[in-house]
Amino acid sequence: MTTTDRKPRALLLAGDREDLSSLAAALERRGFDVVAGSDGAAGVELLLEHLLSLDVLVADLELPGRGGASLLELVRVAGGERDLAFVLRCAGLSPRAGERLRALGADALVRASDAPEAVAAVAAEAVEARVPFALAAAA
Repeated sequence: MTTTDRKPRALLLAGDREDLSSLAAALERRGFDVVAGSDGAAGVELLLEHLLSLDVLVADLELPGRGGASLLELVRVAGGERDLAFVLRCAGLSPRAGERLRALGADALVRASDAPEAVAAVAAEAVEARVPFALAAAA
């Protein structure tokens, strides 16, 4: 997926409404078009609806209904999707759990307490890191 002819698109999933609002605003300031939901069920629905137009999925590890790790597994293992960058927000994470999430295909893990601007910067970096691969695959 390339972002050369359109704004990059982010699917944002955060269980806390204030986090959702501040993260969406930070992503928009970074130039992202943002689609947002506040729980895992909405996340699956939005993912299915927008998958082909998404560049990054930013999700809380802990979400009502279905958490970020479950969504990561759905996208990477069940769906086989490798072009979508995936950033997980974690309140606390053991090194072993972090290794497991990276092995599943998480591009980045950030602290849930990180400033929205920092999370948006990581999301932008994750997208940029994937763009050369998408361009090479399209050639």
